[in-house]
Amino acid sequence: MYRLLTLTLFLLLSFTATLSAQERIPAIKGSVYDTAVNRGMAYATVSIVNAKDSTLISFVRADSSGNFKIPSLSKGKYLLSASYVGYVPLWKEIEMPEGGHLDMGRMIMTDLTHAGDVTVTARRPPVTINNDTVEFNAENFKTAPNAVVEDMLKKMPGMTVDPDGTVRVNGQRINRVLVNGKEFFTGDPKLATRNLDADAIDKVQLFDKKSDRAQFTGVDDGQSEKTLNLKLKKDRNNALFGRVTAGAGTKERYDGQTNINKFNGDQQLSFLGMANNTNRQGFTLSDVLNFSGDLSRGLRSGGGGITIRNVGGEDNGLPVTGLGQNQQGVARTFAGGVNYNNNWNQKTDLNTSGMMSDISLNTDRSTNRQNLAGNGGFNYQSNSNTTRNSKQQRWNAAIDQKIDSFAAIKFTPLITAQQNDSRTHNSFLSTDNNNVKLNEGFTDSRTHSEALNMGGTVLYRQRTNKKGRTISATLTANYNDSKQNGDLNTKNTYYNAGVFLKDSIINQKNTRNAVTRNFGLNVAYTEPIGKRSLLEATAFYNTNTGESDRRTYDYNSGSGKYDQENLLLTNDFSNRYNYGGGSLNLRSNQPKFTFSGGATMQATRLESINNTNNNTIRQSFTDVLPNASFQYRFATSRSLSLNMNTSVTQPSTSQLQPIKDISDPLNTYTGNPNLKRSYMQSVSLNYFSANTYTQRNFFAFINVAKTNNAIVNSDQVINGIRTSMPVNANGQMFIFGNASYGFAVKKLRSRFELGMGTNYTKTISFLNGQQNNIENTSISPSFTWSFSKENVLDLQASARLNISKAKYSLQPQFGTNYLQQTYNMDATAYLPFGFILNNTFNYTVNSGRADGFNIQVPFWNASLAKGFLKGKRAEVKLSVFDLLNKNQGINRSANQNYIEDTRYNVLQRYFLLGFTYRLNKAASSRPNVVIRSFSAGG
Repeated sequence: MYRLLTLTLFLLLSFTATLSAQERIPAIKGSVYDTAVNRGMAYATVSIVNAKDSTLISFVRADSSGNFKIPSLSKGKYLLSASYVGYVPLWKEIEMPEGGHLDMGRMIMTDLTHAGDVTVTARRPPVTINNDTVEFNAENFKTAPNAVVEDMLKKMPGMTVDPDGTVRVNGQRINRVLVNGKEFFTGDPKLATRNLDADAIDKVQLFDKKSDRAQFTGVDDGQSEKTLNLKLKKDRNNALFGRVTAGAGTKERYDGQTNINKFNGDQQLSFLGMANNTNRQGFTLSDVLNFSGDLSRGLRSGGGGITIRNVGGEDNGLPVTGLGQNQQGVARTFAGGVNYNNNWNQKTDLNTSGMMSDISLNTDRSTNRQNLAGNGGFNYQSNSNTTRNSKQQRWNAAIDQKIDSFAAIKFTPLITAQQNDSRTHNSFLSTDNNNVKLNEGFTDSRTHSEALNMGGTVLYRQRTNKKGRTISATLTANYNDSKQNGDLNTKNTYYNAGVFLKDSIINQKNTRNAVTRNFGLNVAYTEPIGKRSLLEATAFYNTNTGESDRRTYDYNSGSGKYDQENLLLTNDFSNRYNYGGGSLNLRSNQPKFTFSGGATMQATRLESINNTNNNTIRQSFTDVLPNASFQYRFATSRSLSLNMNTSVTQPSTSQLQPIKDISDPLNTYTGNPNLKRSYMQSVSLNYFSANTYTQRNFFAFINVAKTNNAIVNSDQVINGIRTSMPVNANGQMFIFGNASYGFAVKKLRSRFELGMGTNYTKTISFLNGQQNNIENTSISPSFTWSFSKENVLDLQASARLNISKAKYSLQPQFGTNYLQQTYNMDATAYLPFGFILNNTFNYTVNSGRADGFNIQVPFWNASLAKGFLKGKRAEVKLSVFDLLNKNQGINRSANQNYIEDTRYNVLQRYFLLGFTYRLNKAASSRPNVVIRSFSAGG
């Protein structure tokens, strides 16, 4: 652990030293000046574009006196632009000599109110900075025909796009993407960046979006998120536009997608649709968590809810958008959605969307699991096939109503309906370390489940004439009704020293009905203290109630029916979990630093009733949860922050009730009524530095968390049969660190990213009555190189190592070291006659795993596209997936119970011929015009 911390701190110091390297002699210098008031234009934006095609080369911001320096520039002809809000944009033609330097002297700007002798032109400054908003004009970032917004963002300074579509600016993740300032399919920013055409965008604005409460009250609550706003071209604000794509290929592969938008001023209507069997899914991670129940189980962070364990212990297995070739299994997807935005009288703002999806997934898995039990342990091998069909219908809305200039109310309802059918067949064999049989058998399970979730949040905000004095109230309510029925058929054959002992057969049907309800109210009041500080007081109350009724019936060979109730697997639970309290926090916003600190007092009461045997468990706790944060701003985009937090996690009903779950005879589970709630303390240190103009950024953070009374497993393992019960343990720890440094080398048309991730976890379990301390350590260095030459070649290459080590105090002989190497390349070449060739290559090397799982996987995709018709509205593309036909799926996991290697089926080589057509039916509109001046200056 200490070596890990030392390495992280060393990287932090090394990268910081690199950032402090001596500045190069500027290629161009000068000053932006206003002669009318005889002063320099503080923080004016100066940009350089290519004279030939107007693509942005570089931009900087002048200092407080209007002076600017541009670090480096290759030989050639350029246009230099100076812009400032409220002034006439200034353009100058320059020619840069080889290895030379230019002094532009004073560049005179004119206030728009005094502009007289001006020329009207269509040229706008490529970059405009207004306070904390950076605005890029899209015409300065050339993209190929039929490119989407994501392709354009890759060309903007400081912006990168991960393989899964996540957009980052100077290393920071973009959490929200707006279209003309409005939500576009709330919750998934990739729906905008991967569906809207690049040529529909007029401007891209980058800013930190404050919370709804802070925007209205004007009081900074410290909550903000990086946001992109895509401003459409004027002809698209009253237009029908979008695209339709259809493709068919070998092995009966097909892929269709459509995106149609009808915008009319503030009224926006968008439709998305997809149908494919190429593993392009419509589920986001939040959808998966919501369906599996993990999202609602988040209530356990504040207390207990009813938790239903899956029959057979299978994971949910729903495919998630963006998993690429490593998606487990092969999926068929139908999905569609509608998004609508409008506002009336500048007082009512409406955003609503509805989505539907239907996904069928087929997964084959081969597993080699080394179970940790005493000094010997045992091995488990299995082969399984799972077919799953998941359907979802979701509707959500946000209605923001301004009552008057001092009050507003926002209502955000959400309704989700889901249906899931799955069937799994699993055959298995367990042996000891001498390859002697312990048990073998098979499991067949079938499950049908349905769930309806309805909820909503009402936020009321009130401000007063006194700045900083506000009151707000948040009311939340949620209702979930889920039903499940299934069959379970298993056969387990047990051996003693390799000699047949007995057979155990299960043949049963089960049903489960569960209802949960949640209601919460939070009221916050802020009072200013001086000019830069405020005191916030909150009061809150939350209540959760639920019932779960499970019935299990064994097969009766006498009657031929499932009419024998299995009392060990039948239970009827009801529970109530309430917590309430208040908090007091002080927040101070100073010119150079921000500080906040306070504490929350929370009283908790949990009651869990087993209606089957009238067993009642009651627990109550009172906790004081302190918190503090400190952020120091060295400059606009360079800061250091320290955060300290505490939280509690209540045990769930299934963890508390002493009911034995024997649905899987090899892995049984019993609750523990003596469980206590866990208490976690965490500290994080974060340093961020970015220079948008030189395209350098450095980011480093470390997070340390320690948990007392952590809820862990205590296992009894005898002859390959595991019985688990949750218990409390102290000393669980988690440390995570990451550092990255990015910089551009403009003469090489390149950008480089260096990164290092470190991870250390110490978990505790109990095995046959003995404590087992488990330590997992991983180090992940990475390197990325991006190269771009307009209309010739776009290239990105990366390498990543993941070095992992696991140690077990009870079984030191099971300690493992394994390494995964991943190399990637993505190259797009723009060929003569309008052809576009794309190649993506991924090479993965695994070592240190079980025999048969140390595989090397070269994965190559390629496509050739040709645009035609007016404006290249149509495109034909021939694609090949897994050109070498070597794609394989493999995964390793190590936890407190076992080390497991899994191989699973993935998509393999197929060819696809696709056709894309872009729609663009726009109303007539005048072209954009701005005022341009060619004042000589200096």
